[in-house]
Amino acid sequence: MIGGTTMGKMNVNKIESATPIRVERQNDIKGPVRDQTRSLAQRRTANEDRLDLSSRGSEVGNLVEQLKQMPEIRQNKVNSLREQVAAGTYRPSNQDIAKAIVEDAKA
Repeated sequence: MIGGTTMGKMNVNKIESATPIRVERQNDIKGPVRDQTRSLAQRRTANEDRLDLSSRGSEVGNLVEQLKQMPEIRQNKVNSLREQVAAGTYRPSNQDIAKAIVEDAKA
């Protein structure tokens, strides 16, 4: 006796008395029903991975590749400045000096 009610005996060997699972519950067990109305081509395209790049993305990629191929040091600029320093003709402006100091401090 549980909580004032009497429980009957349950015979687990008797198959006839077993109640079948309701249809709604069967769907829960089987998983979601697949859409059979879509064509095979539609189902294939839904499962394929795809990558779309805009023309802007392609342009950026090309520019990055060009930058990678450029030398880090522009030797012709370095040679020109060396010659100016050696000749005593290199005279940077105060603004150029200040700008270089600020940029160096940021780095």
